[in-house]
Amino acid sequence: MKQLLPAILLLLSVSCFSQSDLLVLKQKNQIIQTWVPGSVFHFQFSSKQWIQGIIKQIKNDSVLVDQISVIQVPNAFGFPRIDTAHMGLLQFHVSEIYGMPKRDYAGIFTNGALFQLGSAAYILLNLANTAIHKEQLFSAVNATRLGVAGGIFVIGSLLSATHKTYIRLGKKYTVTTIHTR
Repeated sequence: MKQLLPAILLLLSVSCFSQSDLLVLKQKNQIIQTWVPGSVFHFQFSSKQWIQGIIKQIKNDSVLVDQISVIQVPNAFGFPRIDTAHMGLLQFHVSEIYGMPKRDYAGIFTNGALFQLGSAAYILLNLANTAIHKEQLFSAVNATRLGVAGGIFVIGSLLSATHKTYIRLGKKYTVTTIHTR
C-alpha cells in the first residue's frame, strides 16, 4: 500500500501536466512561430476573413479557437479603453488557414506610402506656388521637377502594389500541428 500510493501520485502528476499539441508556422523546414492552447492566434480564414482568438485546443489537425474582438471604446468619462468581446468557439482544420500577418511589418516606410505622400505634397505645393507667382506651369525647369515628383509617386504606387502585410500559406509557408504525446 505504501508503494502503491507514490506510484498513483506519480501517474496522476504526469497525466495532469502533460504537454498538448503545438501549432507551428514553418518557412520551408524552419520553424518561425509556435502556438499552444491559451495563446492568442490571429489568422486569415479560407473565406479571406481575418479572425483573432484564443486557442482552446489543438488536436490532430484541427484547432478550437475562442473568437475575440479587441476594440477601443470610451469609458464613463469619455476616455478610450480597451474592451474584449467573445464571439464563440470556432473549430477548423489547419488547411483552412489562408494567411498570417507579417510580424516585421514596418508600415509607411516600406509600403510606398511615404513616397506617394511626399511627391503628392510637392506637386500640390509646386502648383500653388506657380499659380501665386503667375509663372508658366510647364516651363523647362518646372516640367522637370513635376516629372521627377510624378516618377516618385509611380514608384510609391508600385511599392504599395507589391507590398503585402500578410504571409500567404502555400509552398513557402505552411502551418502544421506537432503531436507531443
